[in-house]
Amino acid sequence: MQARTIVITGGGFSGSIVAAQLLRRSRTPTRVVLFERNGEPGGGVAYGAAGDGHLLNVPAGRMGAWPDAVDDFYRWVRTLVGFADVGPGEFLPRRIFEAYIRHCLREAQRRAGPDVVLEQRRAEVFDIEELSSGGARVFASDVKPVDADHVVLALGNLPGEYPLRKPLPFYHGPRYVHAPWSRGALDSIERDDEILLVGQGLTAVDIILSLEGRGHRGVIHALSRRGLRPLAHQACEPYPRFLEPTTEDLTIRGLLRRVRMEVRSAAARGIDWRGVVDSLRSNTQALWLRLPHEERARFLRHLRPYWEVHRHRIAPKAHQRLEALLAAGRVLQYAGRVEALVDEETHAAVTVRRRKTGELLSLRVAKVINCTGPRSDYTKYQHPLLVNLLARGLIDHDPLTLGLATTPEGEVLRYQGGPVGWLSTLGPPMRGVLWECSAVPEIRIQAEVLAQRLLCR
Repeated sequence: MQARTIVITGGGFSGSIVAAQLLRRSRTPTRVVLFERNGEPGGGVAYGAAGDGHLLNVPAGRMGAWPDAVDDFYRWVRTLVGFADVGPGEFLPRRIFEAYIRHCLREAQRRAGPDVVLEQRRAEVFDIEELSSGGARVFASDVKPVDADHVVLALGNLPGEYPLRKPLPFYHGPRYVHAPWSRGALDSIERDDEILLVGQGLTAVDIILSLEGRGHRGVIHALSRRGLRPLAHQACEPYPRFLEPTTEDLTIRGLLRRVRMEVRSAAARGIDWRGVVDSLRSNTQALWLRLPHEERARFLRHLRPYWEVHRHRIAPKAHQRLEALLAAGRVLQYAGRVEALVDEETHAAVTVRRRKTGELLSLRVAKVINCTGPRSDYTKYQHPLLVNLLARGLIDHDPLTLGLATTPEGEVLRYQGGPVGWLSTLGPPMRGVLWECSAVPEIRIQAEVLAQRLLCR
């Protein structure tokens, strides 16, 4: 039997786990070709560049790569020297998780059948051509094209939007960092430099803690539209599900009213609000799928920032370190937006318009670091692969530009058309369809379902 060929573009968590699932499950000749431009596959940008001070935002006991063994990461960690006493509720360094993902991929490769092979290519895919005979031809840097029966776009998150959405010379100067996780992004920052972070979410917390770990002692200014920052995880008892997709009042206003009522009811019984929010996790995708387009748009306009700070929380230790820096005046927070960015001889001059008051604030900083979080319109990101896929009509954006147009199962839809057939995706590109789909618990399920679907063809 001729081996089928499945190409995966991207070796972060999504791509690595899809590859591992294919290796584990295939019972017929299968060739899995995994492209990763940065070398060895693993956890991706968020894990590969992390230091010891960067902790996972989910307890170890829930970070397993397999849907049928969610505690696998925790059990694997306990076998490591020095980690035998780790509890399932602890938040471990992210670099350990990347090592775990590589372990999962190696184990799947080792246990795969004799006709099931993994080829790892250190190259970047820049184009995919549809073949009239079926499938596609994948073009990558420095390697021969690969003909594939199916292609999986494991794209992960895109870099953030620019602080001002217009071309500025400032963005090409030495005082601006667009991708904070890029190699050497923080190396030129002196210990006493003042810094501006545009954004106050998870990325901003990571950069603040990175600078602290490097001995930085200058003031860090953190700016976001509403001045919200991530909240801390806290142990709480499980809360029963109370919202179902069949609810009649399926509007954002109605859902918000119900959640608030449930939080008040839980508080009266001594149950923390975190338990209520966490109980939504299992059916958030189903609720989003049933929401009308207008209600999804209303959520994005009015509630998205508040949902994200309550839903995407940080490890208690990271929160304590951040609060200590705030109390010491080492981190100053603002609500507002950037009005102007100018690269001057000795510093960057930044003008900020404060929220509510409209007051203009002038800052003089050594660096401006973009921490706005990932952009979501993949069709406007000028990467050669995405540009070429769009030009060929093989991808389209979803109506709210939260990701790619796909089916709920991850089949990529053509520009103003139906499924491509041989092209799938998972994780962040599906945010417009599923909303909650970019964290480990969701991606591990998507990876399993996708692998099963591909192998059944």
